[in-house]
Amino acid sequence: MQTQDRNRTKIARAALYIEENLSEPLRAFDIANKANLSPFHFQRLFCAYMGEPVSQYIVVRRLEAAALELASNSCANILQVALDYGFQTHSAFSKAFKKQFGVSPSAFRNDPDAAVKGIDQDRRFLISSPPSKTIETLGIAKLEAFHFLHRQSSGTQEGQFFQKGNQDVALQFSSLLASPSPPDLFLMSCFPSTPQKLNDGDVPIWFGGAFSATAESDWSKDWHRFSAGNWAVFEHWGEYDFLYQTWNQIYRNWLPQSDHVLRDDIPFEAYLSPGDEAEGVPQLTHIYIPVKKA
Repeated sequence: MQTQDRNRTKIARAALYIEENLSEPLRAFDIANKANLSPFHFQRLFCAYMGEPVSQYIVVRRLEAAALELASNSCANILQVALDYGFQTHSAFSKAFKKQFGVSPSAFRNDPDAAVKGIDQDRRFLISSPPSKTIETLGIAKLEAFHFLHRQSSGTQEGQFFQKGNQDVALQFSSLLASPSPPDLFLMSCFPSTPQKLNDGDVPIWFGGAFSATAESDWSKDWHRFSAGNWAVFEHWGEYDFLYQTWNQIYRNWLPQSDHVLRDDIPFEAYLSPGDEAEGVPQLTHIYIPVKKA
């Protein structure tokens, strides 16, 4: 395994540990030990691969989880919610919450729509303000409208999708490429709605091929049309298992600092070098984010 993938594996371990222990005290030193990294290298690598410092990542994730609970339960006890998500006092929680959402927890509980919202409408209470960029776009590309022939899977596990044992997606991609009418653009996949956490068992995943025009196919009957528009394009080299880290960098690092906002379309991954990872074939993926000028 290459050094980068070893490091990504360690950061994945750290991110999962954070997710499973949001209600517990979380110190960077302890998380670094769980990831088998020195504290210095852990801090640097976490920011590089996850898009923001670990301390901010934890606070943002805790506040998102707390906001979702308050929004879903108008009778929720604010102190209990604070304790459930790792805040030791009511005042510390209230201060952090108001700074993040512009309203107090009690005002938010009464009217969640009054709060400041995040950039992704599927995760409206996830708000990041990273201190510096750790990822850059390849550029803004103008794509013509195209058509997506797809099948559906579901669920993420430790940030990764296509983890269900009863579905070999690589074989399904191969059968699509070998069909009488293979995609003339690229293989791709997308989330029609955003995963809410690393382990999200319900989120749907579409996968298949991009076509210039629709065509008869025995592989699937399900089509989705992507509209013409501008897309911010990002590159991910390496194992597909770590794609979610690059997505994290885009949404929690690049987008909040860019002069673009999301437009109404579905972001997607295009697989440019599909191959057998066991043979050491480099994996190149381009991630396309639908954007418009702010």
